[in-house]
Amino acid sequence: MKRTAGVWMVAMVLCLMPVFALAGDGGPLVEKTCAACHDLARVKAAYGVKDKAAWTVTVDRMLAKKKAPVVSQEEHTAIIEWLSGQKKQ
Repeated sequence: MKRTAGVWMVAMVLCLMPVFALAGDGGPLVEKTCAACHDLARVKAAYGVKDKAAWTVTVDRMLAKKKAPVVSQEEHTAIIEWLSGQKKQ
């Protein structure tokens, strides 16, 4: 029984690793995704101004545009987490 529980715990941790990896890689992901449509100075101007909820609204609005890149749910989360963690420059 203990071995089965241990196997499940390891499996759960391994399944979550890509999400944690993406959260740390949010910067390049933001650069690639946002720069597909506009200059990054526009994004950087909102660093430290918008909170997580505001970034969620902004990212969702931008990704709804026809020419926006397609991102996975994990990438979406990583983008918002990274943007909301930035400080005013």
